[in-house]
Amino acid sequence: MKTTEERQFDYIQKKILKNLSKRDRDNLRKYRRSYRCYKDNNDKLKSLGNEIIRRKKKRNNYLKDLAKKNKELEHLRKDYQFNWSVYKLNKKGNYYNFTISRRQYHTKTGSLDSAKNIKTQLLNCLFYKHDEYKKIQIKKDWKLFLNNEMSDYKSKASLLILDLIMKDVTLKRVSLDWKSLFPLTRKDYPILNENVVSIPSIITNKMRWELEHLGYSKDDFKFMTPKEAWELINQNISKQS
Repeated sequence: MKTTEERQFDYIQKKILKNLSKRDRDNLRKYRRSYRCYKDNNDKLKSLGNEIIRRKKKRNNYLKDLAKKNKELEHLRKDYQFNWSVYKLNKKGNYYNFTISRRQYHTKTGSLDSAKNIKTQLLNCLFYKHDEYKKIQIKKDWKLFLNNEMSDYKSKASLLILDLIMKDVTLKRVSLDWKSLFPLTRKDYPILNENVVSIPSIITNKMRWELEHLGYSKDDFKFMTPKEAWELINQNISKQS
């Protein structure tokens, strides 16, 4: 760059320019035109460099904000993110059970009956009976099909479970099996038992977050039972009350 700056030929003024050969004049004009383009491009690079520095600072601020919000929303991940698995009952031939597991709740289990029955149930289920593509998948490998369905949070089966969690975060008030999870009619949908009070076995992150908004500190949590915390939240009792 230094060499480029030193070769501006500023000392070639109009008087000298007139005495130059046509070739030298043309080359000098081309040189100066190229230099102006070079200078303009260099200024833009410098401006972009400053913009990159500015945007990196903004990115770091965004990351800090995301980390803070992620911590506050962690309870949603623990409540609504679940894992699905199917396992064979060794002592019952070709019969299967399923499990729905989450990080801070007891595992929910249920029966899938025999491989033949569950496949028939899936093929006639409200969710899939009019979907020829999914019916082909069910016939090919129903276990793989269910794993894929439950991994897709937009699938009807997955949405059914998420809806149940929304109504009862512990899933203690509902019995699940192959007929209720994959209903043939709307009457077969899972039904919540209204006589069972679903209190988590531990104070969950969601409960802690709600207690903090009611004015309770981490030290207060140490001396609370899940039942006490549950009552404070549901009755909206703040610490100042």
